[in-house]
Amino acid sequence: MRRLLIFSLAALAVLAIGATPAIAAKGKKAKSYTYEVTVENLTATQPLAPPLAVVHKPGVKVWRNGYIASHGVAAIAEDADNSILESALPKLRGFLSAETVATAPIMPGETASFEISTKGRHNRLSLLSMLVKTNDAFSGVDSIRLNRGKKTRMFNRMAYDGGSETNDQLAAHIPGLGNPFMRAPEGNIIRKHPGIKDGVGDLTVKADGWTGAAMKVTITRLGKS
Repeated sequence: MRRLLIFSLAALAVLAIGATPAIAAKGKKAKSYTYEVTVENLTATQPLAPPLAVVHKPGVKVWRNGYIASHGVAAIAEDADNSILESALPKLRGFLSAETVATAPIMPGETASFEISTKGRHNRLSLLSMLVKTNDAFSGVDSIRLNRGKKTRMFNRMAYDGGSETNDQLAAHIPGLGNPFMRAPEGNIIRKHPGIKDGVGDLTVKADGWTGAAMKVTITRLGKS
């Protein structure tokens, strides 16, 4: 894809407005907790790209439904490219970590598990993963609070339209069909994905479609450090 660089590191800093540095109270150590997170692919046809998991403070956002995707979020939604946010976010106030948490796509019906750690007020999890046989569909969670209790929590999440690429369903624009970094640009907001439509481009509902939630995220606290 030849995308204009519309979102620089300086612009990414907008995400951190209102955040403050992670400073523990004098004489006290910021408490840290470790969690196991499991991502399950609920679709029957769509591989999920290796997810990006971000731990951050409540005052900042990685992505948000109803808002324009940043350059880094668009790179994930269009091409499963986590590298921009993985590099940029940990340098900004309010963000503790940003990591790609799988080494291979999560196939339909399969799961991937990983561990994350919080520190003090860095106790929110955001996660993104592209549905790779689409133009710019992704699924994930937005600023889930990582509770200190030991209760396991589960979240079913729909597929979102990244709003940065037209849903022309052409194989020439779809990374999961062998064509990354090619696109038909669109200027829209992140919103619920309309799903795959028969008679448009090269995709079909039978081979590439899904209904209902695309991803299940299960979070369990393992311990305190």
